[in-house]
Amino acid sequence: MKITELNMSLSTSALSNNSKPSVAILYIATGRYTVFWDYFYQSAEKYLLPNCNKHYILFTDSDVLIDSINSKSSNITAVKQEALNWPYITLLRYEIFLNSRALIERFDYTFFFNGNTEFLKTVTQQDLLPLDSKENLTFYLQPHVFHRRRNKYPYDRNSKSSAYIPYNQGKYYFAGGIVGGKTEAFLSLSEELNNNALIDLEKDIIALWHDESHLNKFALGREDIKVLPPYFTRGEREYWKKTSKLMFSDKSHYRFGGHAYLRGETDEKITQAEWNKKNARRRRKFKFRVKQYISSLFFRQ
Repeated sequence: MKITELNMSLSTSALSNNSKPSVAILYIATGRYTVFWDYFYQSAEKYLLPNCNKHYILFTDSDVLIDSINSKSSNITAVKQEALNWPYITLLRYEIFLNSRALIERFDYTFFFNGNTEFLKTVTQQDLLPLDSKENLTFYLQPHVFHRRRNKYPYDRNSKSSAYIPYNQGKYYFAGGIVGGKTEAFLSLSEELNNNALIDLEKDIIALWHDESHLNKFALGREDIKVLPPYFTRGEREYWKKTSKLMFSDKSHYRFGGHAYLRGETDEKITQAEWNKKNARRRRKFKFRVKQYISSLFFRQ
């Protein structure tokens, strides 16, 4: 996969101020997922790591975005990236990052955020960065399963996959929407996850939850991971999680066209009436919320 890097001249403030950590923010906006970029960027500028020197690395196939960034933005580097079909755009995301290693390795820390991320409150260095001497990486708990017993975690149970995790192993189930840490550690993670995904593809295997399954296999038994607390993130409709600092927008929502439309599986956007009908009965049961709340009280890293 050949990637052409654009706007390679970083703003001097991103790297030259030694009193503040430099952080590369990785973001993929290809195909119809470009609809989320403004929500992400504007909220990140307002709330994300205000005392760090941030630089955004945007991987996109949108010439409109690239032209806009090149003419207006000094804290964003646009990288031309083709829109891969689902699920390869997520399964092979670490290959995308590795192709821009020369750009990424110039920063102290590197973080990837999912396309539908929107920040709600200030996220400090202490919140996010692996600052403890024992920490190298930062992961977050999958917000809908952290309260389950580990044998109920959706690990990949296919013994032929590189992402295979047997029953009775594992402590946490991590989601793939926020992955980061010290840049050297992040690039090592990227190499391992990408290599394992490619090994599987050679055997015509795709891990159950794509890059997320490989991420959980990577995390197995590691003690250098900073684990974000259970309610650090929330879904758009999980309004009861009052302490959450970032939200994942509902990709099924009609204002974005719906999940299938975003993935290019259909050219028809879901209508408001269709969305209302589909979601009229979707309510998080009180029992589910109580289980999550109790588990969050007893959470220990």
